[in-house]
Amino acid sequence: MPLVRPARLSARLSARRLIAAAAVLSCLPSAHADDDKRVQTLDVVSVTGNSVNTLAPSAAPLNASQPTSVIDERFIRDALRFNANFDDIVKYAPSMTVSSPEGPGLGKSEGISLRGFQDGQFNITFDGIPFGDASDLHHTTSAYFSNHVLGQAQIDRGPGGGASIGNATFGGTIALRTRDPASVDGITPYFTLGSWNTRAAGLSVDHNFGDTGVFAEVSKESSDTFLSHTRDDRKHLFLKTVSALGDDTTLTFVTSVNRERQNTVQGATLDQIAQHGWRFGLGDDPSLQTYAGYNGASYRSSFTYLGVTSTLGGWTVDNKVYFNDFDHASDKTSDPTDTDPSHNGVQFYDAAGKKTTKVATDVPGKRADNGFHAYGDVLRLAREAGPGRLQVGAWVERNDDARWQTPVDFTTGAATGTKYGYADNYRLKDTTDTVQPYVQYDWKAAEGVTVSPGLRYSSVRRGIDAELNKSTPPAPLKASATYDAWLPSISVHDQLSHDWSAYAQVAKGFLAPPVNVIQLNGARGLDPELTTNYQLGTAYATREFNFGADVYRVDFGNYISQTTIDSGAGSESVYVNAGGAVYKGIEVEGTYAFTRQLSLYANASLNHATYKGGSVRVAGTPRATAAIGLIYGDKQGLFGSLMTKMVGAQYGVDNTTDAKGTTVFANSQRLGGYSSVDASLGYRADQGPWGTKGFSVSLDVNNLFNARKLTAFAGNQSVSGAPLYFGLPGRGAFVDMAVKF
Repeated sequence: MPLVRPARLSARLSARRLIAAAAVLSCLPSAHADDDKRVQTLDVVSVTGNSVNTLAPSAAPLNASQPTSVIDERFIRDALRFNANFDDIVKYAPSMTVSSPEGPGLGKSEGISLRGFQDGQFNITFDGIPFGDASDLHHTTSAYFSNHVLGQAQIDRGPGGGASIGNATFGGTIALRTRDPASVDGITPYFTLGSWNTRAAGLSVDHNFGDTGVFAEVSKESSDTFLSHTRDDRKHLFLKTVSALGDDTTLTFVTSVNRERQNTVQGATLDQIAQHGWRFGLGDDPSLQTYAGYNGASYRSSFTYLGVTSTLGGWTVDNKVYFNDFDHASDKTSDPTDTDPSHNGVQFYDAAGKKTTKVATDVPGKRADNGFHAYGDVLRLAREAGPGRLQVGAWVERNDDARWQTPVDFTTGAATGTKYGYADNYRLKDTTDTVQPYVQYDWKAAEGVTVSPGLRYSSVRRGIDAELNKSTPPAPLKASATYDAWLPSISVHDQLSHDWSAYAQVAKGFLAPPVNVIQLNGARGLDPELTTNYQLGTAYATREFNFGADVYRVDFGNYISQTTIDSGAGSESVYVNAGGAVYKGIEVEGTYAFTRQLSLYANASLNHATYKGGSVRVAGTPRATAAIGLIYGDKQGLFGSLMTKMVGAQYGVDNTTDAKGTTVFANSQRLGGYSSVDASLGYRADQGPWGTKGFSVSLDVNNLFNARKLTAFAGNQSVSGAPLYFGLPGRGAFVDMAVKF
């Protein structure tokens, strides 16, 4: 590949460019930005003849109109174990933090954040389709996709433009893209053996039937995980077909099915860590609330879509119709962290709510099930129009959700009844209807300058039909609330030279309150969150060097915060309007390629989030993040990486409730910073023994130096009130092997 010579930057700007820039800057206080179509449709981003793109955990593309990091398939395959979760893929990127106390790809993540925005405050898409839990938009990372079926992850640290669909785009978007069928037919069995009795096996098939390419995979994994008595078993089935229907039309079908069973943990106190060690999770004593057999969860999920891309009358058409379902069934003691048997005790009630029998030694708890079915359509249309490109489209979705919870005596398995005479604590159904039409125009204002005004309308209607609502006392409730907003945006992207670009953007953002707000407050609920995002940034790329930097500010109105109150029946989480908050920061990211095989990668961010009118920091926002690493790899032979992730200090709590029931904003439960080193080393070839088409073998080691640090605040114990924490999983080693026939 010939060396790409940097183009010379002109010292002058044309009058057209000055006029275009002035027009954009004059709009910055009130509008927003968006991305190039290639970014929006999740095509593989190439950094203009840049070998860095295959040698970095992430790279900043020159065509993006907001801070963007693209993590390509090569890094996903080479640096991570086969069955890692998608949170493991993104954890090295700027401003990203992940807490996975059970180990990489084992159990669900107990915290994933972007710029301090928590899961549910940013957008996650699957091949361009937004998804998330019906109640609060969070994601159970282990219950959907393993990295073995993903071909790319793109992190947009910004709101995008008019064409950026999703419920919480103001916090950014993690865009997951599935792997396409390989051009070379083959059957590839693969295996994993590793720490904590981790075993996995899978079979992937790539085949081309005429104009149709097929990628199919089935896998199974089991592990005892890093934490004691937290077994994790998972099965996954995936199918993708891509069919060419003529010269301009492509039909894509994808279905993913996941089944998982795990013992869930709720953290540990400092005394428990000191007494039992960092691996303390659950126990094997059925007389205690920490017994693993009383704290289990099963997850069932599927995601299916049918997509068509084509051209029609000068328009490019991209349409996906989809169905996504998720079910979470769980058993949980009253406090799975409580090792004191004197805190046991089960009270039984009759149908009138009168007390009957009390068994002081039995273990109390709850059995619950939450499940939703979401179905919708994403339509995108685009065409050249005058001096630019017009984009219009819409996202519509219906989400049907059902939930119930029953108190039980886990020692005997009997239902206890409640003091209100009902068998259940709550039993309800709720619906969420989302409509988001949009328009965006990418105006080529001058040579190299694109101005992209956009407008999106977002409407979210939440309805609840509860036989027994989550209230005290439980009672029927039928209520609904509609939240909507017009979200203007504008961006300017300036291709300053062949290898250097700059951008600015402003956008309005919006997030409807979680369904719990209606459950607790009826139709009176809280106002939605409203934001204004401001960002400036630049990207630079030559063959040897890739660099991106940006500054951002997100101004919140009606910031919804969660607080804990004593309801008389125990601690209960409620939502309050915290007024305003401001998120701001600086992010840099870069890679230098010493050779075609060896590169150095680094990034850093300073992140600051405080409530308005004071200095109280928003909980869960690290002051800084950073990553640095060496990556080595070629198409054949050795490959490997040595990556370090650093996360700065943060607070676990930003508010409490006083004796009068007033929410008091103040920081507590400070967590110090931490760092962890991961390493991988492997070998691959495109020809193997016995006529095989290739093989690979690799060793992946997480937390190489066995660091012992707290990573996240997990709440408080019910009786003692002692704070609970999650920590780094200890050193784990995993061997992956694959051969293609």
